[in-house]
Amino acid sequence: MRDLHLRMHRLFNDRMRAQGASLAQLKLLMLIERCGGMRSTDIADALGQAPRTVTEAVDALERDGLVVRNPDPSDRRAKRISLTDAGSAVIREVEPHRDVFAAQFLECLSDQDVERFLAILTKLNARVVEMGAPSTLDAAGLERRSDQIK
Repeated sequence: MRDLHLRMHRLFNDRMRAQGASLAQLKLLMLIERCGGMRSTDIADALGQAPRTVTEAVDALERDGLVVRNPDPSDRRAKRISLTDAGSAVIREVEPHRDVFAAQFLECLSDQDVERFLAILTKLNARVVEMGAPSTLDAAGLERRSDQIK
């Protein structure tokens, strides 16, 4: 599983870089898109990254005009990070390339194998939630999880 993950990660990252965005940037942009405005601490928790690493990544995305920091209405000290129109455009531009990659990856499996594979992934996702992973990856779920860890 580790070898597959590493190989897929490297190959996909190379393909995404050829499109102008690294996999790390895309993961961050797609997380923000899925969860809406997020605090850096929530992003760090969701991605399993050090807060400093997330701050540096967000700084770079902000310099590129892909995200913006706005005051958090519930905490004056915090900022919420949101996608700009340019950040949303990057995700939309990369989407067809992600779809092609997924199709190429799975084309060696029969329809029955794909169904079985997806069933196994569903079962493993449920198991990891049973073991303590957050059940949702939306902002509220991440905040609840970070509150439980503290």
